[in-house]
Amino acid sequence: MTNTHTAIPSPKDIDYCLSLLYPILLVYDQKDDYWMARMPDLPGCMSDGTNPNEAVENVKDAQQAWIKTCIEDGQEVPLPTTDSVFVSLVTQ
Repeated sequence: MTNTHTAIPSPKDIDYCLSLLYPILLVYDQKDDYWMARMPDLPGCMSDGTNPNEAVENVKDAQQAWIKTCIEDGQEVPLPTTDSVFVSLVTQ
């Protein structure tokens, strides 16, 4: 199910923003042997790790910083594009 809103109604509500579940794209780089995780709904929100769990935990930390910075700068925080929580795995 796709969300019809594009941004948080009250961008200053940081607790609400941090409670939202965003989809995560998880990519394994075989050449360099590391995992990259990113949240496509939050442009530039990404991190990496030595395994999938570490990459996901690191991107959740990056999400908190991304949202806090967005709110501090007076920008709207985009809503997740889906109501479903999923992690997409891609290998390269």
